[in-house]
Amino acid sequence: MKYLVIICFSLLIIKTNAQGRQDEILGKWESAEKNLIVEVYKQDNAFKAKILWFYDEDDTITPIDQRLDIKNPDKSLRSRKIVGMDVLSGLVYNAKQGRWMNGRIYDSSSGRTWNATVWLTDADTLNVRGYYIFRFLGKTLIFNRIP
Repeated sequence: MKYLVIICFSLLIIKTNAQGRQDEILGKWESAEKNLIVEVYKQDNAFKAKILWFYDEDDTITPIDQRLDIKNPDKSLRSRKIVGMDVLSGLVYNAKQGRWMNGRIYDSSSGRTWNATVWLTDADTLNVRGYYIFRFLGKTLIFNRIP
């Protein structure tokens, strides 16, 4: 009986630790280029990220809160504002790999959507890999946590 209690307690600790680990990406993140701030949040069992702020050197006149998703292939979405828009969705934590996988990332500058995987290199550095079919056919964006 004593061993059963120890095993159950150990499993509870492991499950709690995995739950806490998956939430480590929650919060606000700034791109390494300092031209984008996103907020990662959890909805149901999936993780998403929305744009809070961005800088576009091609258009420094139009306020960012008035910029629209004009390159979206879905014409009905072209009138939505970029600030507040979800750009990362569907990420699910894979405890075995220590990554958030099976997500989708949307690039409003091109109107394209890519597969996405996310991982932390440390508590304050977030890596977002957008790719097409194979992970080696993509690009990794680096974000730093905003305290």
